[in-house]
Amino acid sequence: MDITTLHILKDLILALLLGALMGLERERSGGHIAGMRTFPLISLVGGICVVLGQLTNAHWLVAVGFAAIVALTIMANVLQARRAPDPGLTTEIAILICYFVGVLLLYGQTILAISMAFATTAILYFKPHLHAFSRRVEKKDIYAIFQLGLISFIILPILPDRSYGPFDALNPHHIWLMVVLISGISFLGYLILKLVGNRWGGPAVGLLGGMVSSTATTLSFSRRSRETPQLSRIASVVIILASAVLLVRVAFEVAVIHPELLQPLAIPLSVMLAVGLLMALIAWKKSSSDQPLVLEPKNPAELTSALTFGLLYGAVLLAVAAGKYYLGSKGLYAVSLIAGLTAITLSSARFAQVGTLSLFQARNAILLAIMANLAFKLMVVSIIGPLALTRWTALGFTAMALAGVLAWWV
Repeated sequence: MDITTLHILKDLILALLLGALMGLERERSGGHIAGMRTFPLISLVGGICVVLGQLTNAHWLVAVGFAAIVALTIMANVLQARRAPDPGLTTEIAILICYFVGVLLLYGQTILAISMAFATTAILYFKPHLHAFSRRVEKKDIYAIFQLGLISFIILPILPDRSYGPFDALNPHHIWLMVVLISGISFLGYLILKLVGNRWGGPAVGLLGGMVSSTATTLSFSRRSRETPQLSRIASVVIILASAVLLVRVAFEVAVIHPELLQPLAIPLSVMLAVGLLMALIAWKKSSSDQPLVLEPKNPAELTSALTFGLLYGAVLLAVAAGKYYLGSKGLYAVSLIAGLTAITLSSARFAQVGTLSLFQARNAILLAIMANLAFKLMVVSIIGPLALTRWTALGFTAMALAGVLAWWV
């Protein structure tokens, strides 16, 4: 048995296993025209058609095999309809995919075939969850998906990828890419928050609220604590956790734009995150409130918000470039203190990537922006929220800031 034969046998066995995986799911759900035995045979047929086509130089055999599978599926449906009519087409579509899984494997597309098989099995298995999710999706959610698609797949590709303006600081494609990045992160957090809602209480709301907007979460729970003072302790848990999750977002954004910048940021961000989680845990353990939390996030994928951020990011790019040109590092750090955290993170990472800023300068700018962001949110809490919320939030934010400063300079 030569190497080629062994390779073909390996792919055919894998086709059988992937078909069996899909068939197992159909078998356990019951009442379908194909199951644990039929699905692996279908994927095997697809693989054999490819082998025969290659041996005889008759690649049309793949199409003939597909037509045969379609004909058999139609016949099985006609026979089943006489006994128990079933208008669903899910199993039938899965059968066609199973055939092409076998075809792809023998054409050497192993990763694609495995991905298709597992994705199809997941869709079949999570049918109740997908149906439940579809019932919870509102009209505004569909509208938001269309808007996210608009800014990602229509506007972004047509924008010029070149530098314009003073100091060559403005690249329309890069600016809009940041808009897409932030909108995508926010929308993902929004969907997760919509899925789990209040099921897991304050800690989950803090973690997921931080993905959407830590500032918005701080503002929301400051107001809620003012209206219901007994929620102050649990509200502090939410606010501290949201700010801790923000550090994860910063690391993710930096990793996407300029992964090398993660190394000098890793220790300060990790220490601040650990301290933030610890402080939130302490506040959670001392909390005696069992009043349910209801967080109703606004849909983040609005074009107005995206345009606003695009303008802010462009302005920060200009400010950072001008500050660096006229005032050196001091100008950069001054901009970091007053600019938005997300904008300064992305702009600093971008400038570090192209070499305008050193990794040291970009790291300092981002850490200064983080400290300024914590100070701003603490000011919001002290103005809007009750004294108890201010005390706990100040304790958590101060511990995070001190830990970050120590890790920054040590």
